[in-house]
Amino acid sequence: MNQDAPQEKSIFDLQGLVEIKKRPDILTQIKLDVTPRMVMEPRFQANREDLKKLQAIAGYMFYVESQCNPPALMLLKVGRTDITNSIGRIDEVPQELLEKAITNPPEQPSHGMYAITDEIREWLKKQLDLQ
Repeated sequence: MNQDAPQEKSIFDLQGLVEIKKRPDILTQIKLDVTPRMVMEPRFQANREDLKKLQAIAGYMFYVESQCNPPALMLLKVGRTDITNSIGRIDEVPQELLEKAITNPPEQPSHGMYAITDEIREWLKKQLDLQ
């Protein structure tokens, strides 16, 4: 193996705004209304309603990570039965929007993960050309 050859990026490497904008497979699956609390609820498929709920939230979810300094806007891949790692970090977001999401959260955080606010949601829609 040639050690000088550039390493190919894994899909699980943290991707930034520029990379995410080039990924229609991610853009079409972003769920701007899914929150960390929705994702962290028990993920059992005991009945059809639970399965429908899991299918509805599967995709990609933005959240504010409070366990780093400064706080960061992250993108999490959410499966139908499992949660995978964060795959993106959006450094371009204004820091004051992240601070507001933590100091005045739209809902209680889950495991240090805060839901995005309406301001962040609108900022993301503009940056990623989402409707």
